[in-house]
Amino acid sequence: MNKNNYVAIMAGGIGSRFWPMSRTDYPKQFLDVLNTGRTLIQTTYDRFVKFIPKDNIYVVTFEQYKDIVAEQLPELSKENILCEPSRKTQRPV
Repeated sequence: MNKNNYVAIMAGGIGSRFWPMSRTDYPKQFLDVLNTGRTLIQTTYDRFVKFIPKDNIYVVTFEQYKDIVAEQLPELSKENILCEPSRKTQRPV
């Protein structure tokens, strides 16, 4: 395991293109869309933890999703959950 590598899992989106399954209060990253018994964020974490120390894995999310991340990834330290105060807004096309 390489202790010099880090991972940032981006999990702040609202999953609007995955409606109706994905909702603003519970977006797609927190759903088991593949029926594997694991959510998308858990599956992503599982892939990385095989070769990156868990202390080097960070989840960047919206403040509203902090508790969901902590619930779904209990092995991740709460200090490794980085919360943005607001979501990125869409730029005009």
